[in-house]
Amino acid sequence: MPRFRETVRTLLRERLLDAAYEAVADRGFGKLRMAHLAGAVGVSRQTLYSEFPSKEAVGEALFQRELERCLVGIQQGLDAHPDDLRAAVEAAVGFTLTLAGRNPLIKAVLTSTGEDGLLSYLTTRSAAAFDTATEMCDAYVTDAWPAIDPVARELAVDAAVRLTASHIVQAGPSPEESARRIADTVVRVALSTGRERIPEQASGARPPVLLQDGPVADLR
Repeated sequence: MPRFRETVRTLLRERLLDAAYEAVADRGFGKLRMAHLAGAVGVSRQTLYSEFPSKEAVGEALFQRELERCLVGIQQGLDAHPDDLRAAVEAAVGFTLTLAGRNPLIKAVLTSTGEDGLLSYLTTRSAAAFDTATEMCDAYVTDAWPAIDPVARELAVDAAVRLTASHIVQAGPSPEESARRIADTVVRVALSTGRERIPEQASGARPPVLLQDGPVADLR
């Protein structure tokens, strides 16, 4: 019986969060009403408050659930290309950009933005989400590609997270194109050692390209 009750409670919680997500995505968090949420799921307000004692508690639970979904998707993108750093970054970034494009809560979680005050009270928590994503990616890259210089790895991971957030906020190319460009930048940073020097060149000569596509392809 205890296990059955726990399962029922989990299902109820997910139904409430699903209904809350639909309401927030449609009308904004500011217009979410606990009475309407209870009615949408078909439970009493007492039942709702026993699970979520306040509107803020609903928002917090939504925040955590969407963040976890995003991080799981990022890791799946990385896992799909264990031997190809560029493809792994492109898959993870592409997933995040696509998800944020259709999920306003993810956009709010990752960028502290949102229309009509969408989860505006959670903006301080987005910094924690940002740090969590950075730490997870850094740990993953450290384990998967240990040969990358530690300083270059840290800079590359930071660039990946910040550039992804920037592309979410600012309308630009398609998610696929943005992911490709971000992956290219991240890989070039990851391959650097901090000791590169621009060679001298004759007057009027074209600037040299220090990192060509060849070394990137060698990571595969």
